[in-house]
Amino acid sequence: MGNMLKRFHICACGFRKIFANPRLYLSFLWFFLSIGYYMAKVKSFSAMMGVKASPWIFPLLIPDAMGQLFIIIGATLLFCDAPFMNETTIWQLVRAGRKNWFWGNMLYIWLLSLFYAVMLFLLPNFLLFPDVSWTSGWGQILGALAQSSAASTLGINSLNYSVMVQYTPLQAAGCVLLAVWLNTVLVGMINYVCNLWLKRGTGPLFSIVMGLSPYLIVRLADFRIGYYLSPPAWMNISMYNWDGYGDFPSPTYIYTTLAALLLILMVLGYIGIRRKDIDPVSGI
Repeated sequence: MGNMLKRFHICACGFRKIFANPRLYLSFLWFFLSIGYYMAKVKSFSAMMGVKASPWIFPLLIPDAMGQLFIIIGATLLFCDAPFMNETTIWQLVRAGRKNWFWGNMLYIWLLSLFYAVMLFLLPNFLLFPDVSWTSGWGQILGALAQSSAASTLGINSLNYSVMVQYTPLQAAGCVLLAVWLNTVLVGMINYVCNLWLKRGTGPLFSIVMGLSPYLIVRLADFRIGYYLSPPAWMNISMYNWDGYGDFPSPTYIYTTLAALLLILMVLGYIGIRRKDIDPVSGI
């Protein structure tokens, strides 16, 4: 019980620091920049029609590689300072020990990633307010923007109709939130391990390459092969192969691969913290 309290304390210290850090708010700015104009058009369309939009637009916004890239950039801003060493680290290590300090950091990465994913889901609805209301279905506004010429009339791209066909709003929200959450955790772990084992600053570099992977792999390899190799592309739930037929990966492949990557990185991070000399001043 004492060890758990120490880990929660280290996690809480991380949250206190990040909420006072501009990087947290800049991380949401990237996604805002990618959807701000679009949401303004949706809001005006909703007001013009006299019908409020449903709150399920987030899963329909991020199938494209640009939206995925901005989400990864935001996550990189959150975790670019991993493994979170600062002037208080030496005292935390003395009082909690390396093992508890490591697991406290892991808890921080997972919980902050969950907060980030939930806030990204809510952000489009903040931009739609007050022209948004609760409904269990996709609603007239989102349906019109996906199935009719309304989007082209407004000068924006149509929403992803295939997501509407394959999923209920709750199913789509759950799948997308899970994919965004795990991708954000993956970014945190990449920064943690690369900054720990390699030169500080390599973590953000690898994270941005990961964010660009939907662009790079598709252009350097066959699109279907690329979809198996790019975790950010798995935020596009319209490509999930649920029935085992087709060219795209199944949810089993996607989440097994993510779990394996996270486990490998967690083991490397644990070994690094236990064995490497730690200098809080230099961050390694």
